[in-house]
Amino acid sequence: MLLGVVLTVLCLPFLWWYFFLQKFKSLSAIPGPRPLPLIGNALDVGDTPTALFNNCAKLLDQYGDIFKVFIANECKVFIANADFLEEIMTSNVHITKSNGYYLLKPFLNFGLLTSSGSKWKRRRKLITPTFHFKILDQFLDIFNASSDILVKKLFNEVGKESTDVCPYIHLFSLDVICETAMGVKISSQEGKNSEYVNSLIHYFDIFIVRFFSAWRRFDFLFKFAPEYPIQEKYLETLQKFSTSVIKKRRLEKSQEVVETTSDLGIKRRVALLDLLLESDDLTNDDIKEEINTFMFEGHDTTASGVTFALLALAENPEVQQKVYDEVLAVVGDETYVSMQHLQDTKYLEMVIKEVQRKYGAVPFVERQLEMDATIRGVHFPRGTTLNLYLYGVHHNEKYFPEPEKFDPDRFLPHRQSERHNYAFVPFSAGPRNCVGQKFAMLAMKVIIIKILKTFKIIQVPDHKPQLGMAAVLKSYNGVRIRLIRRDTD
Repeated sequence: MLLGVVLTVLCLPFLWWYFFLQKFKSLSAIPGPRPLPLIGNALDVGDTPTALFNNCAKLLDQYGDIFKVFIANECKVFIANADFLEEIMTSNVHITKSNGYYLLKPFLNFGLLTSSGSKWKRRRKLITPTFHFKILDQFLDIFNASSDILVKKLFNEVGKESTDVCPYIHLFSLDVICETAMGVKISSQEGKNSEYVNSLIHYFDIFIVRFFSAWRRFDFLFKFAPEYPIQEKYLETLQKFSTSVIKKRRLEKSQEVVETTSDLGIKRRVALLDLLLESDDLTNDDIKEEINTFMFEGHDTTASGVTFALLALAENPEVQQKVYDEVLAVVGDETYVSMQHLQDTKYLEMVIKEVQRKYGAVPFVERQLEMDATIRGVHFPRGTTLNLYLYGVHHNEKYFPEPEKFDPDRFLPHRQSERHNYAFVPFSAGPRNCVGQKFAMLAMKVIIIKILKTFKIIQVPDHKPQLGMAAVLKSYNGVRIRLIRRDTD
């Protein structure tokens, strides 16, 4: 009797595994590595950001631009094919994010990034106008001021054999995002508000740990993990900061003092928070969801884009010189980078787009199918996770020959028109594209212009970034360059 019970208990997981695989039998035509019982393809994918990055690239080479893996209780189909991406991204049905995003719920709750259905549609409709061109124009003062502080900090690195620019760019990005989102200067580049800054940075370190740990993904088990009380401490700091800013701003608005900042009647710059406060439909908690979401999505992606842009310019001095010549022609000796300057730096925009192609800040986005779906003749069962492998499509030779070559001319108008519209999607596309993509482009342009006007960027021999991907693409051994002052080179 006891033996029978034991055998039954031992067999149950394997029985579950059999029926789990049967559920996705319609995907048998999609290639992929053979899964092992219960653990699936966990060994093929890896358990660190760098392993995930390298292994997915190998699987792409081995199986082509659509392949599948089984991880724990998920069937993930990686898609680096522009035709499939177009059909998925333009759908108004397949918009639900995958389970991995819900690991961010303690901080983001259900903001624009993590929500779905009618709530997402309402929030999207409300937030999209906040990134209107006229609003972005008001952010230029912030971009310029924060960039000037960064340039001053980088003077300390002039003449050194190498400098890891990641910490500098990260703090710059935090300053920019916090002031544009909440209207608050945290001055992280000058060492202020260190508790909030450290909490934000280290909270996402814990998110990465959970992302790659099967048992930590379960909330009830994670409470027993050593990281749990640390996460709760960080969350308390983050939520307290956001709550206090929202309450203060709402009070100012009710007292009608938000319109001016001086006796001269100079109009206060509008932050994302101010625009959200104008909606009668949003509670303080609703607003906090969106502010925290913008902080999360904005600071890491902007920092990633700028650091890899500096790396690319160091590795390609002829491109750097061409950008510098354009900056001199357009901006000249002016110290303030205006909207007209940004519109006229066409080659710099091509360079940034090539950075976004080769080193896209968001390597993938995931959707969870809530119903059976047939996409380009392939039947995907309900529950399939579609991994929209943006890094993969950007390195697909079908769309970008010699994908490892850094070539901004790929984005000349005539070459873009010859390419599939969904071959280059650094901010996703369709209904769930990133609302902040214009913001990111403008911020990157300002800081790159400021840095190039002041420094020549030199490649560090033998420095090879160790790329890894989870929430964003990062180099886990830093991004090292040399800086030389232009007035002394």
